[in-house]
Amino acid sequence: MENIKVSLFASAVRPQFYKTFLDSLRGTSVPYEVVFAGNKPPLENKLLKKFDFMGRKDNVLEYENNFFYILTENLKPAQCYEIARRACKGELVHWTADDCEYSPDCMSKAYNFWKALNDRKAILSIQTKENGMMVNMDDHSFFGWNRNSPLMAPLGLMSREYLNDLGGLDRRYICGQYENDIVMRTLADGGSVHVWREGLITIDHYRRHGLVRPFATGYNKDREILEGSWAKDGKVINQQRDNFEPYEDEGILEKSQSFNNSKLWA
Repeated sequence: MENIKVSLFASAVRPQFYKTFLDSLRGTSVPYEVVFAGNKPPLENKLLKKFDFMGRKDNVLEYENNFFYILTENLKPAQCYEIARRACKGELVHWTADDCEYSPDCMSKAYNFWKALNDRKAILSIQTKENGMMVNMDDHSFFGWNRNSPLMAPLGLMSREYLNDLGGLDRRYICGQYENDIVMRTLADGGSVHVWREGLITIDHYRRHGLVRPFATGYNKDREILEGSWAKDGKVINQQRDNFEPYEDEGILEKSQSFNNSKLWA
């Protein structure tokens, strides 16, 4: 598909949710693609093509004209996000999760709103409904529910080229918080975050996953990295991060970088 406007990308290891994710996007009125990365590809979808990626043969699987799955080893989730991001071709990129469901034409409306801002450093924070409750997106701040700290974008939409300019994701993160670091680097570079409420992303963490979620196992370490880069004593103090560690190309599909826990990830 040419002239892709929006690339949705995610670490994805729950094939039981891929269909509902993809079905919720049908009818999107701008060209889009979905790029997932992980070690659990779809179980039933008909394989259309295979592509080479990052020096490995036949590890990008195309199941529909706009749905790609990148096969990796059992890597930490944040690294799979970076791998998927690198394969995106859209004008804009949107970090998401494989259990999300979208309101009708959500991505097209969000794309048009972003274009109207006429600001390559703008990030949209898309409205979510989580565990059956509408979320007040103004509470998604660097320090949660502290509106005196910078506004974050848990499911954000931004320029692909600008995110490339920023260097992509920092490899020190394990599961999450990498997105908050992206926002902070954007704000430090003169960018802005805009809450967008004309569409809706629905996520039901508890009903679908229960109270035990491996994805959350890295939370404390990820917060330590984030706050160590940008804050001190409960206050955001740095306008420029302490340092940035980009992912290395070599072995990115085989081994988790800057972190190793053999019990969970390679």
